[in-house]
Amino acid sequence: MANTVYDVTTWTGATVSAYYDIGAVINQIIADIKANQTTQTTRPGAVVYIPPGHYDLRTRAVIDISFLQIKGAGHGFFSNAIRDDAGSQTGSWLETQPGGSHIRVVNTDGNHEAFLVQRTGTPRLSSIVFQDFCLDGVSSSKPYTGSNGNAKTGISVQSDNDALRIEGMGFVYLEHAISVNGADALGITNNYIAECGNSIELTGASQSVKISNNYLVSSWGGYSVRAEHAEGINITGNTVLWACNITLENSTRSTISANKLLSNFPSMISLKSSSESLIASNHFRRKYGDGTSTLRDDLYGLVHIEGSNNAVTGNFFSFDPDAPITPSGATPTAILVKSGDSNYLATNVLVRGTLPIQVVLDASTTNTKVIYSARTGQLTAYPPATHDFIATP
Repeated sequence: MANTVYDVTTWTGATVSAYYDIGAVINQIIADIKANQTTQTTRPGAVVYIPPGHYDLRTRAVIDISFLQIKGAGHGFFSNAIRDDAGSQTGSWLETQPGGSHIRVVNTDGNHEAFLVQRTGTPRLSSIVFQDFCLDGVSSSKPYTGSNGNAKTGISVQSDNDALRIEGMGFVYLEHAISVNGADALGITNNYIAECGNSIELTGASQSVKISNNYLVSSWGGYSVRAEHAEGINITGNTVLWACNITLENSTRSTISANKLLSNFPSMISLKSSSESLIASNHFRRKYGDGTSTLRDDLYGLVHIEGSNNAVTGNFFSFDPDAPITPSGATPTAILVKSGDSNYLATNVLVRGTLPIQVVLDASTTNTKVIYSARTGQLTAYPPATHDFIATP
């Protein structure tokens, strides 16, 4: 049987060194796989192994076969932003760039993606795996300008797909770390995504996606997670720090649970035109930090609901007393039910400290249940909103 395991550093079919252009080498390996796996019943796919080392990606790698696994030997994450902020002080540092299986996304071919997953024809692409290596956008504008600005994307999936896995990866200094269109049973787990403009974006319709156990840090340009037209997405067990923003649009029956969310920006979870979703057992902390948000203010709500039959239960909200509140002098909002019918808020804990905190029901909301989620005086309901309220003792 033809070879199904390839080492990018030793495969003899490459016409260029993987250290000089790993994208070109992966494209040549995929061409070799297709040349050897030619019938419907003889396409098991292959494994592409990336040993520890520093590799430049000058040519976009295009994946148009199923069952391909691209595996490294460690995500090797390193904070490029801390290094760059340190400037000349790094002269005595022991290392100054990511390690493990480290790919520098140079992109001299005119494209912006490191990996593009795309093909035409039937069936959809299945069971592609990215695992245990680092994608590094190399250079970035300062995070507090609001966008990393280099237009680079780590992994872009633009064909309908099934059972893709992105695991144990490192992403740094990319404007878009992961962008997937048309996902079914996608698993994104145990990754370290930091100092990227946007961490995870799901476009088009998706279903049964699981985003779990990731570190999503400093998505200064936009979103930690953004999904549109998602059915049954499960976002659980993630640590989401600084400029935290999880937004679901036109989505149904989603679960956002057991996440640690800490942000210097207002707004952490937003359901827009979304219904029958559960936000439960998350820990929210709004605190002071570098940068300011131009997207939201503190009246938007750490949790923002536009839609019906959603439940917000068993969450913990706290505001640091030195958090800069916008607009100045306003009472910050923990939960805002902006619109919708029969939303349910229960047993949420609001820690006041020296700042008052409120739960707000806008005028267009109807039949909202607020049970042990605000003390008397912490609930603001604008007429003609209808609701049932049992105050926290």
